[in-house]
Amino acid sequence: MGLRTRIIIFVVVAFCAVNLFLCFYITHQVKVLELKKLRVQINKSTYLMRIINTLPLYNVDRESLKMNMETFFDDENMKRLTIHDSEVNININLERQLPLGGTDIKKSFVIDYKGLKLGRLTVVYSTGLIEKKLAKFQTRMLEVTLFVILVIAVVLAFSINIITKPLGRLARITSEIAAGNFDNEIEQTDVGEVGTLSRNFVRMRDTVKEKKEEISRINTMLEGDIQQKNMQGRKILYQRMLISSVNTFFQQSMTAQSIQEIAEIFIPIAQGVVPGPYCFVGQVCDTENNLKILALSDQVEKQCPMFDEAVINHGFRQPISGRLVEAIANKAPVISNNVSLNSEFYFLSKEHLPVETIMALPMLYGKDVFGLAVFAGKEGGYTPEDQEVATMMIMVLVEALTLRGRQEEKQQLEKTMVQSEKMVSVGKLAAGMVNEMNGPLDEIRRAAQMIRNSVEKPGPESLAAADKNSLSFDRLGRYLQDQSVFNNLNLIMEACKKASGIVSNMLSFSGNTKVDFVVEDLSLLLDESLELASSEYSLEQDFHFDAIQIMKDYDPDLPKVKCRGSELKQVFFNILSNGAYAMAGHTDSPCPTFFMRTYGKEGQVCVEIIDNGPGMPENIRRRVFEPFFSTRSDKEDAGLGLSVSYFIITENYNGTIEVESAPGEGTCFRIFLPI
Repeated sequence: MGLRTRIIIFVVVAFCAVNLFLCFYITHQVKVLELKKLRVQINKSTYLMRIINTLPLYNVDRESLKMNMETFFDDENMKRLTIHDSEVNININLERQLPLGGTDIKKSFVIDYKGLKLGRLTVVYSTGLIEKKLAKFQTRMLEVTLFVILVIAVVLAFSINIITKPLGRLARITSEIAAGNFDNEIEQTDVGEVGTLSRNFVRMRDTVKEKKEEISRINTMLEGDIQQKNMQGRKILYQRMLISSVNTFFQQSMTAQSIQEIAEIFIPIAQGVVPGPYCFVGQVCDTENNLKILALSDQVEKQCPMFDEAVINHGFRQPISGRLVEAIANKAPVISNNVSLNSEFYFLSKEHLPVETIMALPMLYGKDVFGLAVFAGKEGGYTPEDQEVATMMIMVLVEALTLRGRQEEKQQLEKTMVQSEKMVSVGKLAAGMVNEMNGPLDEIRRAAQMIRNSVEKPGPESLAAADKNSLSFDRLGRYLQDQSVFNNLNLIMEACKKASGIVSNMLSFSGNTKVDFVVEDLSLLLDESLELASSEYSLEQDFHFDAIQIMKDYDPDLPKVKCRGSELKQVFFNILSNGAYAMAGHTDSPCPTFFMRTYGKEGQVCVEIIDNGPGMPENIRRRVFEPFFSTRSDKEDAGLGLSVSYFIITENYNGTIEVESAPGEGTCFRIFLPI
C-alpha cells in the first residue's frame, strides 16, 4: 500500500470518526432537550387538567368533562387520557395510535374538591413522534456528513497525488535498482528537495552499477575455478562411493539364496549412488516385451499396492513397450527426463507413481540381455554421469545373478538326479510288488463279501445247513448286527479298496499303462479336476470344498498338448486335495483361495496352482515329492500322491514340476510340459 493511499485513508477515517461522533452527539443533545420540553409540557398540562376538570367532575357535568378532555387531547404527543369516577359512573377514555418504539410517560392523580375525592385522572404521553423526528434528523445529518467526506476525499486524493507523484516515481526507480535494473533514466527536472533527491539517486545508481560490474567480473573468474574443483571432487566422491557400494553388494550377495534376494540386496545399494526413489529389476522372459519382476524399491511397494511381496514371489510379469523394448533390443541405455512426453512409460503413470524422470539400462551378459534395471524419480533429470555409475553397478549385478544362476542350476540338477534315482527305485519296487499284493487283497475282499452274502441273502445250501442245526437266519442276522459284525466286514472291504488304490498308484511308477496320448486342453482338464475335487467324499468330510474361492487366469491362446487326460487330472487332483487339506487347518486366512494360471513359455506350457494356506518350511518343501512322505497325522495317507505326480510329469511327459513355499506365504506348484 503506497504512501498516498495510507495518507488518504488515515485522513478520511479520522474525519469520518469526528463527524460521526459529532452527529451522534448533537442528535443525543437534541433528544435530551426535546424530552425535557416534553416533561415540562406534561407537568403544565396535568396541572391545568386538574384545575379545569374539578368543578365539572364535582357537578357531574359529563359534556364539559368530555369537551375539556378533547381540548387537551389535541396534543400530538398524548397517547391516552382517562377520567374515572366509580361513584357517579363516569368513565371517559380517549386514546390514539402513535409510532412504535417510543417510551410511555404516565401521570395519574386523584382530583379532589374541598377535601372530597371526586375521581382519578390518568394521562399517558409517548416519545414515539419525538424519536421519529430525531431519526429523520440524524439521517439527514449522516447524509450531509457522507457527502462532505466524499468531497474531502476527492480533493485530498487529488492534492496528495500532485504532491507525492515525484516521490512515487523515485520509489519505483529505487525498487528497480534494488532488483538490479540500472538502465532506467531518472528525471532531474524537479525543484527543491525532490530535485536534490533525484540528483543524489543518479549519482548513487552510477556508483552501484560500476561496483556491480566489477563484482560480476570477479565472480565469473571464481565460479570457473570452483566449478572445476567441484567436478574433480564429485568424480573422486563417486569413485569412492562406487567402490564401497560394489564391495558391500558382493559381500551381501554371497549369502543370498536366490536371484530375487540378490536383486533385493542390489536395489538399496544402487540407490545410494544412483539418485531416485523408484527402482525395479526385471528378468527378460517369454518374449522381449515382458519382464519378470525380481525386486522393487520400498517407495514403489508403498505407492503401488498391486506390487506386493506375494505377487513378486509368484513371478509377476510386467509388459513393456516403446523405448524400453528398444533398450533391450539395441542393448543401449535409455534416459528420459520428461516422462509425460513418452507414451511407452504408461505402466508407470502418475496414478501410481509421481514419475517425471526415468533411466533404463539393459543387463548384458556377453551378447545376451539378461534383464532390465530401471531407475526413476530423480529431481532435475538423469545425467551421463548417472548412466556411467549405473552401468558399472549393473555389470556387478549381472555377474552376481549369473553366478547364483549357475549354482541354482547345479543344485537343481543334483536334486533332479537324486529324485530320478528315487523314482526309478520305487518303480522297480512297484513293478515287483503289484502282482504279489493284488491277489491277496482280492481274496480278502471276496471272502468278506461272501460272508456277508451268506447271511443277508442265504442260498439253498445255507438254508439246509441252518435247518439241520436248528438255526434261525433272522435271529442270526440280528445277532451279527448287534455285534457290529457287518460293520467290521464293511471296514475290511473298505481297507482292501484303499490298499488296492495304493497298489494302483505304485503301478504308475512302472509306466506300464496302455492308454495312448491324445490332444487335450489343459484349461478343460483343470476345470474337470476341480469338479472331481469338489465332489470327493474324503475332502468333504474334513473341509467343504465349496468354501474355497477359485480364481482363474487361463491363457486363451494356449496351445493344446498331447497327453493322457486321466494322468494329468490325477496330478491336478493330488495338488488340489493337498492344498485343500492344508487350508482346512489354516485359520489365519479368512478366505481360502486357489489361484490357477496357464501360460506359454519358450516352447512349453506352464500350469500354476497357488493356494494361500499356511505354506511349508524348507525341510518339508524339499521332501514333498519323496515316496511315502506325509505330514498328515491321520496315518491313512500313504504319502504317494505327489511322488506319483512327479513321476507322471517327469517320466511320462519329459516335463518338470516344482514347488515354491514358505511359512505364512502359501504354496505354488508349477508344472512345465513340452508342446
